Amino acid sequence: MKKLAILVGAVGISAMGFAQGMPGATYTATGSAGDWNLEFTLTNNLLPGEGDLYFFGVLLNTGRQIVAAPANWDTERFRTWSNQSYGGSSTIYNNVWLNLYSRPDDILSSQSKSGFIAHTNSIDAPSSLSFFSFAADGVYMGSSHYSNYWNPGFEGTAVLTSTSSVPEPAAFAILGVGFVALVRRRKRK
Repeated sequence: MKKLAILVGAVGISAMGFAQGMPGATYTATGSAGDWNLEFTLTNNLLPGEGDLYFFGVLLNTGRQIVAAPANWDTERFRTWSNQSYGGSSTIYNNVWLNLYSRPDDILSSQSKSGFIAHTNSIDAPSSLSFFSFAADGVYMGSSHYSNYWNPGFEGTAVLTSTSSVPEPAAFAILGVGFVALVRRRKRK
């Protein structure tokens, strides 16, 4: 009976560990070769009471090109950010959004926020990007963080979920010429 109680306790602790989450990020790409807008969605996968997300950034190989931010998220406070002095990687994130002064606009547990938009002039839309996020107003009990339990930081990989190509003006011109040629040909018959 004692072995069964220990086994049940171990399974319970293990299940609690698996329930522990960290922030996740995805994005969509809209545009065409060399002209992509990437809209990021940041999701708070922390458990209730573990913290609300208020800081987010991504690394683009084409530099800092922020297009838009959700309401009350500042894009100028930190133009770049590194987590190295807080125990994270030495990556220098060049597209950064911060919601320092408006806690009601933080991302609460089990919620997501979109509207973090950055531009890249990469030929192809990137399939994944490095990101970071910080949480506050809670006590993080997991182990997948850096910094401290009351202001945990996280780093991960944002994944592309969809791409919508917008035809280039040259493609419209070719279609237009073809349409005019078709109309003229029909008129001759």
